[in-house]
Amino acid sequence: MMQAQDITVKYGRTTVLDNVDFAAEAGQLTAIVGPNGSGKTTLLKAMTGEIPASGETTLQGRAISQMSPTELATQRAVLPQSGNIAFPFTVLELVRLGLTSGLASHDPTHQETLPLKALDRVGLRGFEGRLVQELSGGERQRAQLARVLVQIWEPTLNGTPRWLFLDEPVSALDIGHQLVVMQVARDFARAGGGVVAVMHDLNLTAMFADHVYLLDRGRVRASGTPKSVLTDTDLSACYGCALRTNTPPPHGGPWILPQATSSHQEATL
Repeated sequence: MMQAQDITVKYGRTTVLDNVDFAAEAGQLTAIVGPNGSGKTTLLKAMTGEIPASGETTLQGRAISQMSPTELATQRAVLPQSGNIAFPFTVLELVRLGLTSGLASHDPTHQETLPLKALDRVGLRGFEGRLVQELSGGERQRAQLARVLVQIWEPTLNGTPRWLFLDEPVSALDIGHQLVVMQVARDFARAGGGVVAVMHDLNLTAMFADHVYLLDRGRVRASGTPKSVLTDTDLSACYGCALRTNTPPPHGGPWILPQATSSHQEATL
């Protein structure tokens, strides 16, 4: 299990996260949703140790603050919301950066095959020699995901779950590639790993997430299954507009349809 307790982040006098508790189970895809400014990315960065925060985050019962960079690199990988590549790396060179001091770096076969397998997985096989700067935004995003996958290719290591932390992994992708990336994340979880993903698309969240945290102004408004969290009342209150949850075939999960209203006040009438 991955747990975070009493996570608080302040920028000056502004409290961005206020005593947030969070838990995610291996074998599941846990999504963090909420409007802009609700603290989604801040929570992910706090839980991965990228920014200072009060409270404590643990992986498999161990505080990440007590783990070495090598231990963290072999147990979890982080896909940021955006990343600038300053050097003229090829796609293959970028993906190979994911090879860590874990099993992959000690096995010459893995060093050669894993980057190509990862590119296959994200639909970029044949792009190995392209410069990263020549790619579209969506292609760069998938190349970065391939790098992250190489880092922790096997969802478990010696029986211990490994973790993917994804910050808006489908934000620059067309719908077909959104589904590819979400399937990659779900497959990782189904194979025994854990996935925590910041999401903006509520319908993709409903389709793929096992557990959802809905953030509202730095606090958890609701958590649970997509059906229990993605409700008319909570979503309309958080997003400040009328949102209606429906249940179409075939998957039977909720989907969210914006209504033609201009304010939260109208949504509550």
